[in-house]
Amino acid sequence: MPAKRSAMRKIKDVLRLKFEACLSHEKIAAATGLSKGAVTNTVRRAVQKGLSWPLPADLDDSRLEAMLYRQAAPRSQYAQPDYARMQRKIPEVVF
Repeated sequence: MPAKRSAMRKIKDVLRLKFEACLSHEKIAAATGLSKGAVTNTVRRAVQKGLSWPLPADLDDSRLEAMLYRQAAPRSQYAQPDYARMQRKIPEVVF
């Protein structure tokens, strides 16, 4: 199961602290309450997308999230079991 995403406020804080304050990932993690791995992943994704601080004025939270994170794949639909057949008594096999 994928990890829960951080709030966009925290993601913006990570980017601000990294690009404006030039803090280490360890200090950013302590300041935001995120793990160092989450900070590293967020910064890496932002750099790959060409983002820095300050963020463009026209970049809202939903567009920022779409840029940094891929959309979750839709869940595949499984066929429902035949409940009537399951309710029928199955003869016992004696060994």
